[in-house]
Amino acid sequence: MSAWVRAERGHVVVRAGRVPVSGRIPMRTALTCAGLAVMTAVVTIVALMLGTVVYSPGEIVAALTGEAPASAELFVVQWRLPRALAAAVFGAMLGVAGAVFQCLTRNPLGSPDIIGFTAGSSAGGVAVVAYVGSSFALVAGGALAGGLVVAALVLLLSRGGGVAGFRLVIVGIGLSAMLVSLETWFLLTADLEIAQAAALWGVGTLNGTSFEYTGPVMAIGLLATLAAGVLLDRRLSLLDLGADVSASLGVQAARTRLVAILAGVVLVAIVTAAAGPIAFVALAAPHVGRRIAASTGVSLAPAACAGAFILASADLAAQHAVPGHSFPVGVATVAVGGVYLVGLLIRENRKGTL
Repeated sequence: MSAWVRAERGHVVVRAGRVPVSGRIPMRTALTCAGLAVMTAVVTIVALMLGTVVYSPGEIVAALTGEAPASAELFVVQWRLPRALAAAVFGAMLGVAGAVFQCLTRNPLGSPDIIGFTAGSSAGGVAVVAYVGSSFALVAGGALAGGLVVAALVLLLSRGGGVAGFRLVIVGIGLSAMLVSLETWFLLTADLEIAQAAALWGVGTLNGTSFEYTGPVMAIGLLATLAAGVLLDRRLSLLDLGADVSASLGVQAARTRLVAILAGVVLVAIVTAAAGPIAFVALAAPHVGRRIAASTGVSLAPAACAGAFILASADLAAQHAVPGHSFPVGVATVAVGGVYLVGLLIRENRKGTL
């Protein structure tokens, strides 16, 4: 039996042939994902066009198909394309991680960069860069270990309040502040050149992205994001209905939470190891995706698409918003994300959901 897709009563039904995978996606969610994907593609093409040398859309197509002069292929394919693709892929990963943790904590502030997991990965990565080495494997190991240690500490210190409790968010914010101080101490005690490199990485940047260095990371991250979506979307949606209801429908709550936490920490650690801690994308993407799709559930796919669009747009603005200056993408996300966080706090406080 071959795979097929069809529309049915306001839903898109997808069924893979020999693979036991199927899904029933609301039509508005499918249209939201398609629209965000198109907007991300447009932003990516603009990112390929702009720079020291500006190319037309026709020249971009020629460069991507190997029919442009060598200089155009060098600028477009070798230098700009890896960065543009990394922004979209890493944004999707952060969007999924944010949606997972907001579902688990049942709190709109429960994203990994608010509850300390991103800070833990960042501190682990900086410690490795400062005292061990700067190869990707070492930094990724340090970021993953830092994220897992902070996850364990947050769960331990917030016990009694539950995974879905407000206490977890408060504990995460406190640990995050302590980890920022610890990271600063690592930088102050490290070698000057290493400290400068670690400080730039700690801002969150896609500068210097290349297929050789970042390509395998993007492929792994894309597979991890798809796996998390397939494995967790339905289970988290059922878990969102409550422990008793989800248990009656066959979902093991403790096991699902553990797998979801591990998946979220791994996604954040991969992005952090490759590009440093990029703030606020994981916080905003699930809200934006859910609002456009008019969804009330977990909505991992809209969160991924919104994350890709947000980070791709932020990186484009970081490169070209101020003529003659190219900033790390983390500067753009913090500048806009801080305003978004204030607005979110005001709105959620009025609704009484914090």
